[in-house]
Amino acid sequence: MVYKVSLRTWEVEDIESVEYEESEQFAGLAEEERPYKGCLPEGEFTIAFVDGVRRIDCIAYVWDDINKTSYEGVFATLGAGAILLKPNSLNLLENAFCGQKIKKIFAINGPVERDMFKDVDYQVETITDTELSLGLLGLLREEEAKVAKSLWIKKKPNLIVCDGTVRYRIKGANCVGVIKTIKRLFISKDYAYLLQELKKGERTPIIKVHHQEKIEQKQEWEKYTWYVKLSDSEGMGSLVRVEMFKEEDFEKVKRIADWTAGLLPLFASSPFQDFRSPQNLLPIKVLENTLRKHLGSPNMARRKLQELFLNA
Repeated sequence: MVYKVSLRTWEVEDIESVEYEESEQFAGLAEEERPYKGCLPEGEFTIAFVDGVRRIDCIAYVWDDINKTSYEGVFATLGAGAILLKPNSLNLLENAFCGQKIKKIFAINGPVERDMFKDVDYQVETITDTELSLGLLGLLREEEAKVAKSLWIKKKPNLIVCDGTVRYRIKGANCVGVIKTIKRLFISKDYAYLLQELKKGERTPIIKVHHQEKIEQKQEWEKYTWYVKLSDSEGMGSLVRVEMFKEEDFEKVKRIADWTAGLLPLFASSPFQDFRSPQNLLPIKVLENTLRKHLGSPNMARRKLQELFLNA
């Protein structure tokens, strides 16, 4: 065999999710400078929550016997899916859970011949332009985007809420991304006071966000974003940032923004339900727990890898 794989079976690491947010992308307010009260949609309404989970099955080192060099690798199992809900109705998990995708990935930070791993029950992905952790996160986000796009085509919910930033694949759908971890503000210091003035169920004005980071590329913006107050708690821990792609119909953007301010607090978790409360929404938590159960046994996954490579 050209490649020799050694497993670190005693060390299974979890790779934390990282969201990069640059405040320099602030491109101004799209609305009047004041808080906006949220509202609930009229009539029958469906809302979908999309998320994904990942499990690191094993860390590995790959020795390339031809090029006399080694690479780092990660065996990971990714899962993505959705929960489709009708507010004010009985929503059973077996009916609400949909769009499930499970994928096993062998991510390597070197140029290997994929055919040499055809007996491995993992899809080989070479990640050379970034860290393995960020590469895996990108692959997971892409699976989530596929679930959201399929859901939009087949079910046409009134609103899709994705955990994390929105992907270009779902542009055109009634889809927003909810970012729980606020590392940097997408708002200038001149308007930061608005975050302190928000009450539960209110949002900031809609903000225009540059996708590009270079100053000379900032004539146009690609996304809208706003902050929603989920609970009566003080501080940034009670807020989430919501974003969506730029739409020609700005009234549609405002309507969706008002919906998020009215709906998201209804799904906010309490401290006794989730230590990440209130930002980790309850449907997202249920979805994460359900997806983890569908990833299969981690011990079985590691045992199969050991049998495959330790006996090679």
